[in-house]
Amino acid sequence: MKKLLLVGAASALFLGACSEENSAEETTATSTETAEKEPNAKQELMRFYMSIPQKINAVDADLNAFETAQAKGELPKGEELEKMKEAAAAAAAEAGTVAEGIEIPEALADHKADIEGALASIKESYSMKADEVSKDASFEAANEKFVQADETLNKLLEEQGLAPSSILNEVSN
Repeated sequence: MKKLLLVGAASALFLGACSEENSAEETTATSTETAEKEPNAKQELMRFYMSIPQKINAVDADLNAFETAQAKGELPKGEELEKMKEAAAAAAAEAGTVAEGIEIPEALADHKADIEGALASIKESYSMKADEVSKDASFEAANEKFVQADETLNKLLEEQGLAPSSILNEVSN
């Protein structure tokens, strides 16, 4: 339900960003070019930002199940626990691979270094989680790494006049 609410809110922001393009068309040619580039960057950033949790959520269900069971103190015992840990570690590794493989749109070339850094932090977070699953699994350091990525991406969102969000929250449920 949270994901649906966040996607709805993001869609509303996206639609709001689209409507700004109409008022920009009445300015001079130079201003129009700048105004068109700005909404396009804003739209692309929103599309790109929303695609990150969608791609990660497609592969991290087993990790989420493990984290939820651990948080509730409902981890199984014995062989079932080992299977759950293996599946969670595999999901974490896959999520890291997905994060690493996310392509940055050309419209966001001005922010490529920041975005690459954020995606690298997400990948590192999942790598840390994959390692921690086999232990007593404290994901605190991995989540802190993910928060760094959130902060970087939120800075970009705010620069474009968009509301900040949390990919960590979107992929953790």
